[in-house]
Amino acid sequence: MMKKTWHKILPLALALVFASAVAAYGPTLVGRAAYAVAVGEAQAAREQLAELSKHDHLSTLFRAVSNAVKPAVVVVHLKQKVEARSNPQMDDFLRRFFGDRMPTPSVPRQRSQPKREFYSRGLGSGVIIDAKKGYVLTNWHVVRNADEVEIVLSDNRRLKAEWVRTDAATDLAIVKVKPDRLIDAPLGDSDKMDVGDWVLAIGAPEGLPQTVTAGIISAKGRTTGRGGSYQNFLQTDAAINHGNSGGPLVNMRGEVIGINSAIISRTGVNEGIGLSVPSNMAKSIMAQLIEKGKVVRGYLGVQIQNVDEKLAKSFKLPSMTGALVTQVAEGGPAEKAGIKAEDFIVSVDGKDIDNVNELRNAVAAVEPGKKVPFGIYRDGKKKTLTVKVASQPNDMTAAFGMEPTEGTASATKYGIKVASLTRELAKKYGYDEPVKGVVVIEVTPTSDAAEQGLAEGMIILKAQGKDVTTPAQFRGALSGKDAQTGVRLLVTDKAGGKRFLFVSPEK
Repeated sequence: MMKKTWHKILPLALALVFASAVAAYGPTLVGRAAYAVAVGEAQAAREQLAELSKHDHLSTLFRAVSNAVKPAVVVVHLKQKVEARSNPQMDDFLRRFFGDRMPTPSVPRQRSQPKREFYSRGLGSGVIIDAKKGYVLTNWHVVRNADEVEIVLSDNRRLKAEWVRTDAATDLAIVKVKPDRLIDAPLGDSDKMDVGDWVLAIGAPEGLPQTVTAGIISAKGRTTGRGGSYQNFLQTDAAINHGNSGGPLVNMRGEVIGINSAIISRTGVNEGIGLSVPSNMAKSIMAQLIEKGKVVRGYLGVQIQNVDEKLAKSFKLPSMTGALVTQVAEGGPAEKAGIKAEDFIVSVDGKDIDNVNELRNAVAAVEPGKKVPFGIYRDGKKKTLTVKVASQPNDMTAAFGMEPTEGTASATKYGIKVASLTRELAKKYGYDEPVKGVVVIEVTPTSDAAEQGLAEGMIILKAQGKDVTTPAQFRGALSGKDAQTGVRLLVTDKAGGKRFLFVSPEK
């Protein structure tokens, strides 16, 4: 009887024991099982990656492009002689921290202190574009005002510049060095690049040579709005930082399709918006700098603007693509060819024009004296006029018989724009007490004025020793022969301190 009972009780007891074990240790067992599955999946994924990496064509391509171009990329070192009155005790203190890289003093020293000369140093990047002749392409803002320029090759050899030629309007420069065992990189066709195309940026960010970053073309035809310049930037998200300026942006064929020039950033470091001068613009500028030593630009003699949808409709235009003529210079090439105000220019020499910036660049690129067809719309009808393009005059406002407005004045070659100190501007810039001078409303970031510490909101009290209380007086002080190589300014700010600055013009 007991045997029969035992056989019935044992399975039930075992079931109860198992149930108790699952209740007590179930979560741990399930977790261990899930962990084992996760480990297996990760291992399988790694094995899959190992197999896929054997066919990683993109990495292989990046490596090949880097290896092909890096020998042509150089570091550009420059020195600029600076004269200042010396304070020996302060100099000894600074030398402990900076060594030979002592900073330029921003506040004038007392006259009783002896003068001394030293060099301020800088660096950027460049790319060899003609190994046989020793031509290196870089940025104007990298080499401007330099007394000595030296390039460091990829094999660490150093070559001194034989000459440097620059074009501030496009931020480009050519450095000539001895053609000693150089390797160059070919210039590609930037017009063939499209948004989404892979590119590499190569240079020396923060002094780290032969640094390669990858990205894509983010946009084309970008401008910064800087007055007096010619821009048609390629935008890229390839990392560009201080020291990258002048280095190449290259396509996947190892061709230079841009010269890295600037970034748009709130912090001063890379935020994914880099700007490069397109190679097709660089080709034209480079050729003129080498052959003529300067850049001569074409001139049409018109003032122009973009149009919106309403204006396009009112002028019976088929689209908003083009540039509307608002004024024609008397006796200029446009007037001689029959171009009139209210004409809408849509093409130059057979190439379509999208906007004002493209028209400015297209005309500037035409060799003076050349006859070029211009496609226009007039009264809703399309026609073609042939214009003999002239050479761009030094003073564009004078060509239109205009004077800058009395309220403002621009010293383009110095990168400075000033205005009368009205109540509104005084309040805007924080001046409670009346000050006699002109207020700075714009400073070109790449100008010597910016380098010397001139900034928006400062007030210029004197220029070349003369009081300047109106923009006209400021303009007059800078137009004299004694201001052609540089101008001495006495400035103040809302803190009330005064100091002198000597600002050099763009070369």
